[in-house]
Amino acid sequence: MTSTTRRKFLALTTVALAGAGTAGCSIIRGAGEALGGSEASKTVPPLDNSRTLVAYFSMPETDDPNNMTENEQNSTHVVDGKVLGNTQYVAQIIGESTGAEVFRIETAEELPLDHKTLSDLALKQQEDDERPKLKTLIPNLEEYGTVFIGYPIWWYSLPMPVHTFLEQHDFNKKNIILFTTHGGSRLSGTVEIVTEKLADSTVISNAFTISRDDMDNAEAEVGDWLDSLGIS
Repeated sequence: MTSTTRRKFLALTTVALAGAGTAGCSIIRGAGEALGGSEASKTVPPLDNSRTLVAYFSMPETDDPNNMTENEQNSTHVVDGKVLGNTQYVAQIIGESTGAEVFRIETAEELPLDHKTLSDLALKQQEDDERPKLKTLIPNLEEYGTVFIGYPIWWYSLPMPVHTFLEQHDFNKKNIILFTTHGGSRLSGTVEIVTEKLADSTVISNAFTISRDDMDNAEAEVGDWLDSLGIS
């Protein structure tokens, strides 16, 4: 399915969905191991004619494409010499394919790039059930009817900044579509976590997940997933 087709689709159809980086957020225009595995199954009825947003949290551990360490390579994907976080890259593909706007979730306090330091911080935040402060919130979320939300799997779960993001916005009656990147944990129960947290929204069970080892195939896999949602 072409980008033009998806944009036309998003502008003209209606929906009832079924089922379940460092720092702030900014809006940028335009721009799996399996299709959701056991936590994904249902086809999505057509999307409505309200605006669509792709919101994502991504943490590339470097912005230098040269001489990367293994951990830096694991957290990034290089496109035309530009370093993108894995989740950032998937968000960009979805944005370009659907014509949706893209919003990056960032924390107010800059996160460390060193892998061990970042990993230890993420674990401590999880153990303390911390809600890291975000740099920016979406000022006009009410204008969007459908929101794609993406994140890496950290310590087998949802990164704590994403908890903050979900709790500090009103997703009432919105359609939520999830996507994740991972190093082996797939969706790791996060569809259920988000579904419970956003009880007044419709969270689709057919979430997308892709391994960091499969990023070269991300464009094709995302396209197949969007087709499976009925966005074709």
